[in-house]
Amino acid sequence: MNYLSMDMQTLEVLKYISLLYVEDDAATREELAMILEPWLGELHVASDGQAGLALYSQKLPDIVVTDIQMPKINGLVMTGKIRGIVPGQAIVVVSAYNDVEYLFKAIELGIDHYVTKPVSVELLLKKLAAIATGILAVRERERNQTVLAQYKMLVDQAANVSKFTPDGRITYVNDKLCEISGYKPEDLLGHHVLELNHASEPPDNGKAAMAQLLRGIPWTGIVRKRMRTGELLVVESSLVPILDEHGAVTEVVSMDVDLTEHHRVYQNLVETLSTSNRSFVEQRHFFAEYKRALELGSCICVADRQHRIISTNQHFENLIGYSADELKGRPVSEIMPDVSADRCLDHVQQVNKEHFASRSSRFVGRNGREFQFSVGFVGVHNMAGEVDSIIMICQDITESTRLSREISDTQRELLFMLGEVVETRSLETGQHIRRVAKVARFLAIKAGLSEDAADLIEMAAPMHDIGKVGIADAVLNKPGKLEPAEFEEMKKHSEIGFKILGKVEHRLIGVAAAIAYEHHERFDGLGYPNGIAGANISLEARIVSIADVLDALASSRSYKKAWDDERMQAYFLAQRGLQFDPDLVDILLAHWKTVQALRHGNAPQNSSFGEFQ
Repeated sequence: MNYLSMDMQTLEVLKYISLLYVEDDAATREELAMILEPWLGELHVASDGQAGLALYSQKLPDIVVTDIQMPKINGLVMTGKIRGIVPGQAIVVVSAYNDVEYLFKAIELGIDHYVTKPVSVELLLKKLAAIATGILAVRERERNQTVLAQYKMLVDQAANVSKFTPDGRITYVNDKLCEISGYKPEDLLGHHVLELNHASEPPDNGKAAMAQLLRGIPWTGIVRKRMRTGELLVVESSLVPILDEHGAVTEVVSMDVDLTEHHRVYQNLVETLSTSNRSFVEQRHFFAEYKRALELGSCICVADRQHRIISTNQHFENLIGYSADELKGRPVSEIMPDVSADRCLDHVQQVNKEHFASRSSRFVGRNGREFQFSVGFVGVHNMAGEVDSIIMICQDITESTRLSREISDTQRELLFMLGEVVETRSLETGQHIRRVAKVARFLAIKAGLSEDAADLIEMAAPMHDIGKVGIADAVLNKPGKLEPAEFEEMKKHSEIGFKILGKVEHRLIGVAAAIAYEHHERFDGLGYPNGIAGANISLEARIVSIADVLDALASSRSYKKAWDDERMQAYFLAQRGLQFDPDLVDILLAHWKTVQALRHGNAPQNSSFGEFQ
């Protein structure tokens, strides 16, 4: 068990973690416990599920590592009882490849950490370190709750805070807002938030802000609001949409900083400059400088028509790690490397004044540190209506993006693992399903599907043959041609797979269920299990069908040699419109070299799978 190649620094987090290890095999238990103990803050060991449950109740460890098949009570029964004590308990299940029925039970229990036997110490330690990192992050977050509560008190004293529903109805106001505006809570609750805007505030500004918030994008800007007396109240307003687990906006939190006095000074400055003998250049300079002072609360980068950085504010500089002097005059692409491919800056210049573009973009700061920002792009027009500069209003979403990616990666690896279990039983290799997944994602992108839809297909594809767990070995692994009765039994794997996956109400599993059910349907209607044809077959299943057959033809088996490119291309051309969707066959043949490179792991590793033929 060699784990010396690991980055030992990664494992330092385990020193702060307690772990319960439950294993009935004495030799395995003693060896692995001896390896784990030096790394952990605290290690508890039990020899069966009943003893493990008792020890868990006494010690309440951070992580549980358990075998499945054990005497007295098995690992999954113990896990279910543990989840009854602590629902979110981190549990790692150690299982053999033939424990498929237990793996599905584990999914029902919400377990998403698995290690297969024989145990790779390096893999187990890495998984434990990843789980420990998450546990420590939760602890840190809980410690921060007290601090955040104090911060809330400070914010309530320094800023006007309110909440409103997605349709704009106010649900909460703090004392500071009432104190400054002169309203009482009962004057505001239930009213539309835009009713508080001053008559001089352009109505379109508020509508544009609300539209952006409903897309889940925070908004920051200067707003002219109305006090109860009708007087002008100028605030820097920061609006943050609160999203549920489905990404839908449930409410909006607003924090306003009173800039009324600054605004009066600004107005005086405007009047002074307008009536002074200063040159136009000098006046413009002073306007720009004061405008910058008002923008200090936002994270802003401004570029010219040629995409060169004109200016940044302090918040942006603090995040990115460069000073304004270091950034000024440099191409935006140096800190925003995807801007050329994205062409968002060009889009802002080519449309009308009301246009507001927004998207998630990658930024690179000092020392190569990467950030993911939610960016709003606004064109600033001159008197002739031409874009003079482009303001980028940035919100750092790096951490939330990372967490989302980790969840997605965990789901992907779990599905690959289950797919590999089935492939191993049917004497296939685990690499088969990984190649099928890669090719399926590529075809989905080329067929015009979104990155999100293509990712779902890639993650669901490994489950296409999951129904084979219900097929007898004698049929599944028969080296020769199947008899008619045997073939009828083999065909049942589509329905079995659908019944297994169809029980789970989840978008990803729903796609996997459709693929498992329909990937043997034919475009001409002569497939199984239901003989549906054409567009009645889900596009996901049509895509995976081609990827699956391609990899089967291109791979050597005990009963056949791998086909060469010419023979495979001829087969797909002959089956165009019969077995396969003709449009997808055209895509496959048009990008043949790229697809083969993907299968062999030689394609560029990026989201768009750029051509390199």
